[in-house]
Amino acid sequence: CYYNTEKPVEIPTEFTPKKVKALWVSNVVNIDLPVVVGDGEAYKQAINKLLDTCEEFHINTLYFQVRTTNDAFYKSKLNPYSRFLTGIEGKEPPFDVLAWVIQETKKRGIEFHAWCNPYRVSANGTLSQEDYLKTCDPHNFAVRHPELLIQDATGKLILNPARDEVKEFIIYSMVELAMNYDVDGVHFDDYFYPYGGLHNEHDDTAEYHERINLEESLGDFRRRHVNDVIKGVHEALKKMNPSLQFGVSPFGIWKNKGTDPNGSNTSPKCSESFVTQYADTVFWVQEGYVDYIVPQIYWEFGHKIAPFADICDFWVDVCKDTDVKLYIGHGAYRLGSKGDWLNSDELTDQLKYANQFEQVDGNVFFTYHTFTDGLEAEEGIRKLQKLLEEV
Repeated sequence: CYYNTEKPVEIPTEFTPKKVKALWVSNVVNIDLPVVVGDGEAYKQAINKLLDTCEEFHINTLYFQVRTTNDAFYKSKLNPYSRFLTGIEGKEPPFDVLAWVIQETKKRGIEFHAWCNPYRVSANGTLSQEDYLKTCDPHNFAVRHPELLIQDATGKLILNPARDEVKEFIIYSMVELAMNYDVDGVHFDDYFYPYGGLHNEHDDTAEYHERINLEESLGDFRRRHVNDVIKGVHEALKKMNPSLQFGVSPFGIWKNKGTDPNGSNTSPKCSESFVTQYADTVFWVQEGYVDYIVPQIYWEFGHKIAPFADICDFWVDVCKDTDVKLYIGHGAYRLGSKGDWLNSDELTDQLKYANQFEQVDGNVFFTYHTFTDGLEAEEGIRKLQKLLEEV
């Protein structure tokens, strides 16, 4: 049933195919792909296997991670090569990896979107700021500007979203990327302000105390700065090339109905991107700051506080009567794990449900290695493959 009701969720018997069938390729900590070693032939083989998998599953769009921790999977004057590309931050690969990946992707008729994390500097907080920066290339913006860093509650480093220098750097980085590589779009993930909150000392309170509008709450202050980046990237990309797409894949819950009557029919216990990440995702859709949005609805139909159907319905209503494309982000990685995900039909049922709506333009799956690992997810993945053949 839908959350807090006795109304049953009905799964359509027929599947409605949509234009976009996409896959996230996660490069942070080498989740999906290895580092480049030697002459790079093994890496090229890994990419060819990825693209073969895309064809096998009728995937026509890739969200390929090219900025993981304030770095680059491409040649850049602003950012060093990623440690997750060559093993050592700043080490140059034997060939232009991104140019080659894009070339091979487009040979197969697959769109390529450059997936970037805007703020993250470190993937874990085990090292102090000083010690972590010693592992970075001197070219890294964080090394050159340690005064622009803040920390989350566990010590992970991020660029301070409240600093104009950071906003300019992010926008310039996106423009440089899109100018030099034949990408179809730029894609941001869900990491804005950190999920776990900021460090008690190394935070943005100094900037908040310097705000001009003294009546502005801390939450509104933070959301304003994140909005600036989203709007700024969108405007800069469109100015350069109107056909470039800019999209975001936010945490699936904006607000809960208990907080705001316009929120999703989810429990008041649920985290909200509006409050936790200071990401006003609905505002971005309403203002046209994004060309598409991919809410990460990684929960099952039977989830006790955040059911898939309720959240999907919410985003359908948000995108209705706007020019923003709605793609549903599916947690394919959860297949075979526990609870309702032990049901191999969970993912295909989600597609049947979501795609019945006119406003839904496609489906995106996290993450690539789930499609090749076999293991517990294999039965559900094979059912997905069969469903996606219905085009």
